Amino acid sequence: MNGEDAGNPQSPTRTPVIVGVGQVLQRLESLGETPARKPLSLMELAARAAAEDARCPKLLSALDSIRVPRGLWPYSNPARVLADRLGSPAAQTATGPISGNMVQRMLNDAAREIVAGRRDAVLIVGAEGEHSKRRAKRAGRDPGWSTPETPPPDRDFDERDFDKQGEWILQEEVQAGLAQAAAIFSLYENARRHARGESLEANRDRIAALWHDFAKVAERNPFAWTREAPDVGTIREATDDNRMITWPYTVRLCSNMVVDQGAAVIVCSTELADRLDIPRDRRVFLSAATDCGATPPMSHRMDFLTVPALGLAGRRALELAGLEPADLDHVDLYSCFPAAVQVAAEALDLSPERPLTVTGGLAYAGGPLNSYVLHAIATTVAKLREKPGRALVSSVGGAFQKHAFGIYASEPGAGGFQYADLDPEAARLPRRERITELSAETTVETYALRYEAGRPAFAAIGCLTGEGQRSWTRTDDPEILQEMESRETCGRRATLVAGKLQKLV
Repeated sequence: MNGEDAGNPQSPTRTPVIVGVGQVLQRLESLGETPARKPLSLMELAARAAAEDARCPKLLSALDSIRVPRGLWPYSNPARVLADRLGSPAAQTATGPISGNMVQRMLNDAAREIVAGRRDAVLIVGAEGEHSKRRAKRAGRDPGWSTPETPPPDRDFDERDFDKQGEWILQEEVQAGLAQAAAIFSLYENARRHARGESLEANRDRIAALWHDFAKVAERNPFAWTREAPDVGTIREATDDNRMITWPYTVRLCSNMVVDQGAAVIVCSTELADRLDIPRDRRVFLSAATDCGATPPMSHRMDFLTVPALGLAGRRALELAGLEPADLDHVDLYSCFPAAVQVAAEALDLSPERPLTVTGGLAYAGGPLNSYVLHAIATTVAKLREKPGRALVSSVGGAFQKHAFGIYASEPGAGGFQYADLDPEAARLPRRERITELSAETTVETYALRYEAGRPAFAAIGCLTGEGQRSWTRTDDPEILQEMESRETCGRRATLVAGKLQKLV
């Protein structure tokens, strides 16, 4: 195994193997039906489903770690409650911050601990109940989410959160209006469109078609939140129920976290799987994995066309597994926004003609905030059981900043589980200089046009000086905002005085 564990030969009995996965979906059509299950109950159901999936209910009592990525719920240590309910009261409890890479990172860490003999069986489980909670509140009802009293978790994965990686967003980026995920990813969408020489309308057509393809996959996924694929025009066009969020993203081009969904994955040592007589046909292997969280804040990125750390982490995962992109039978690219999929597919040399999701993605399969990747892994495991092969699952956290990859296979790799932490390499990647309160003639590099109640509200604009330095400005001028909806803004000349936009030509 690469990284800090390098040099230690792996025992086949310590090979980490996924033996159980579970998914639950709750979609109550009226508040008069059976009371909605709360996120903790959805987590418990998913965990029990994972043990049943392993054909080994007693696996739950063998758990020695339970890990829950944080969500929108109020629980301080849900793993403690689950440990008691599932019959594993001595299990280590852990939580992790809200970040799209957290599930894969927790699994990568569990695999490393199993190889090292520090753990035997780890449950990673998450759930959200935002759909039922919001419906109850709109009806004037208390959703009834109690907060069990629990001790703090035994472990918190915050040790590699943003505060340890440096600032994830700078103050001038916040002031420009870039604190929202849709704004961040639209910077990439708009810059890449301009670089392609694509018109505004052609870009909207293309990404709507991409998301339509994802929605068609969700139609075949029994655990997907949306089972009827909207047509391209319905995804693309802004309407009262599909308002613009940030150009060119409508609601239907964004992740949907207003869902009631849960999922669980159980990974254990091969030795324990043998001892518990878990059938061979239930076993799927995490053969290689990578983590990388060293992408700099937006102001210091060299461009908004690529994400070098993502490519570094994804390509290394394939290399560790001894695979080429064409060897992959299944792929699930993290799909919070279309730009995330496009950047990753290009970086990993994945053809846009092949399916890039196994679930249908965060917009249609559902994006239960911090635990979508559990659903991607669970679906991948099911597919690899149906037909032996290899698969890649990617994840993205923060401001397109943190990346984790897993390579899954029907058979264990010849060298056992392989892992690499790419932070040291990513930290050496070049960084662009930024200037605050700039007074100069500049060129617009990219922008995020934000909407409120379906109307343009302001634009955050990234500008480059002739020497290649970056600065941010912001405008709420109605005439400029309206023009940005019909004319390419990237590449135009912008005059800044003390950081304020004076002229756009």
